[in-house]
Amino acid sequence: MSTNPDSSLPIVRAMDIDSTSQQANPYSGQIIHAAIQVESIEPVAQAVGPLSADASLEASSSAAEDEAEKERADNMRMWWNEAIAKNMNLPEGYEHVAVLIVKWADELDELKTRTEALELETLFRDRFHYHTETVELNVKGKAQLQLNSRISSFAAEHNGPNNLLIIYYTGHGVYFEDKKFLQLAACANPANGKGLYQDAHANWNKAEDILKADEVDADVLTILDACYASNITKSAVQTNKKFELLSACGLDQTTAAPGPNSFTRALIDNLKDLLAEYGDKPFNTFHINQRVCMDQRRRECPSHLWYRLHSDSNILLAPLKGAAKQFQQKTNVARNPRGYLTLRFALRDESLNKEQIEVLTRSLAKAFENKKMIGLKKIDWINIKSAKVSYFERVGLAMYAVAQWKKFLAKKREEKGWQKAAEAMDVDMDQRSPLPSSTRKRSCDVLDHLPGAKRRATDTSQPPLSPVSNSSRSHEEL
Repeated sequence: MSTNPDSSLPIVRAMDIDSTSQQANPYSGQIIHAAIQVESIEPVAQAVGPLSADASLEASSSAAEDEAEKERADNMRMWWNEAIAKNMNLPEGYEHVAVLIVKWADELDELKTRTEALELETLFRDRFHYHTETVELNVKGKAQLQLNSRISSFAAEHNGPNNLLIIYYTGHGVYFEDKKFLQLAACANPANGKGLYQDAHANWNKAEDILKADEVDADVLTILDACYASNITKSAVQTNKKFELLSACGLDQTTAAPGPNSFTRALIDNLKDLLAEYGDKPFNTFHINQRVCMDQRRRECPSHLWYRLHSDSNILLAPLKGAAKQFQQKTNVARNPRGYLTLRFALRDESLNKEQIEVLTRSLAKAFENKKMIGLKKIDWINIKSAKVSYFERVGLAMYAVAQWKKFLAKKREEKGWQKAAEAMDVDMDQRSPLPSSTRKRSCDVLDHLPGAKRRATDTSQPPLSPVSNSSRSHEEL
């Protein structure tokens, strides 16, 4: 059965009945069990369109505000680091940065990652002046032991509270949901691999635990160009060092193989662009991830930046000053700070510009001239936030605003009263005096400037003075 086609109700079909038939109903007196099926229901477009558009606009506006706030905070932190290093003669950024490139040996490397890995290593070595090393995992021994041993020795050789360790991996990644770990592999499916591929795999979580250990004082940045790299993320604990992960793809996602659209290719190109833009000034991992995500080649598979250990700021990257120097570990390596002094400055503004930060750091430099006596190592910019106004402060501000508004209204009423009195006097003089209007106006101006003129003009206790013209006529009559 069909409803009127012009009706807005959905068309419902139960069974075909010939309504033109004049025969008696053969099912008279019987119960008919009919299966009714709704073929489709179409919502009214006008009711849905504007709502979804407003929701989308609100979401995009909120995201844009959050991004602008994040960028403003990063800029202030960057200005602080530059100014504090200049005014207090403290190291800007890291004293030493070491990069470890991890890949599979060429005979095992199914993805052929050598070209991009070599180009990234060259960029870090020649343009950033970082110390670089490459380890190629093979099956001459357990790949897990090779990875653990090399990362452990690398961290020991380049450890330090003012140092940064960068570990980059390129190759296959397989995530095991039941055991919650990321497996690095030379082929897509090591379990079904043949020959050497069966042993060409290693557990990344075990290797990462070495870098997260308390004995490692340096900050750590891991870069994983592998499928499912973001699946290892979980809630991080608060520590004194920074530990971040820059992954090629999001949760449960795969990434492109080496080539024009790969994550490593986008990373190399955007690092070069940032170097051209910032020069020897530092930029942080948030800027790197933002650039890679905005890259047209990576729109469908954006990269992600994760905190592996909780921190209040991102890791900074910048070329080391001067030519690359061979790192020599000092016997009297500076230890981690044993105490933190927290000060809170009440400021007029919610944020600071570059000039204000320069003035603040210059003043602090004078206050901490004797850094050796108090053992000052550095001054970190943690955060700046809007002040919270208490309930009583809000009430006080409201009462103050009301009082000021009452004063404003009283002043306006008083001025209006003076104006009406002056106008009344002008009218009275116009009615009594034959002098030209220009003369009357100047006379009124003179009266206004006399002491107590306004008070006399509004005083009704005494009659107004006699006009000059009447006085003259009376004198002539006499």
